[in-house]
Parts: sequence; structure tokens; C-alpha cells
Amino acid sequence: MTVKSGSRVAVSGGYDFEPEWLGGAQAVTGRVAKWIPGQNSQPACVVLLDFPLIAIGDVRGRRERREGRYIVLGLRYQGQEWETSGTVHVELLASEPTDLPWSEREQGAWVESHATYTVLD
Repeated sequence: MTVKSGSRVAVSGGYDFEPEWLGGAQAVTGRVAKWIPGQNSQPACVVLLDFPLIAIGDVRGRRERREGRYIVLGLRYQGQEWETSGTVHVELLASEPTDLPWSEREQGAWVESHATYTVLD
């Protein structure tokens, strides 16, 4: 795994040229705070953002506006591993998530299904 706790990362959009969830920015940046159980065999990456993010996302089937300093990155593809760059799902949370799998913890807003993460250091 090349992404470590403490690593700085940038997360940018997926399919959309100007993703709504980024609010006009090219990317969001932050530091890897910790790892939690993911939805597949690989862990999910919790990132503490440099600045709060306000975005509209899916929360249990409803589109809601959320603000938060934490995003959870989950690998997108079966067999994918954490590298210096890749494709991830992005979930926005107001507070740091617990160390439980997605199905067992408080869920945030699902804001992107094909974002790109890049390790900056």
C-alpha cells in the first residue's frame, strides 16, 4: 500500500468535467487520518480535508446538502489496490467516522462514484 496514514492526497472529479460536489474547485486536499473497514477486501481511507466541503449527495436514497471536513474514499473496482493514484467512491461526513464497516456506522453523503485520488507526498 503506497497511501499511508499522514499522507497528503488530492481528490478530483470523475466523469463530469466540472463536478458539482467540488463547488467549482479542481480538487480537494487533505491528510489521511486513518483506515477503516471498506466495503470490499481493501480498507477505506479516511481523509481530513484542509477546508470544509459543502456538497449535495445521496443519503439513504435522498439527495441532501451536507457540510464536513471528512471524506471516506472506497476503492471502486474489484481487485483494485491502493496505489499512488486511482479511482474511488467519495463519501462526505461532518465528523470522523467510527472504525466500523459502512453498513454498521453512521453514513455520510455519497457525493462521487468515480473520483480520482492522487498521493501528493
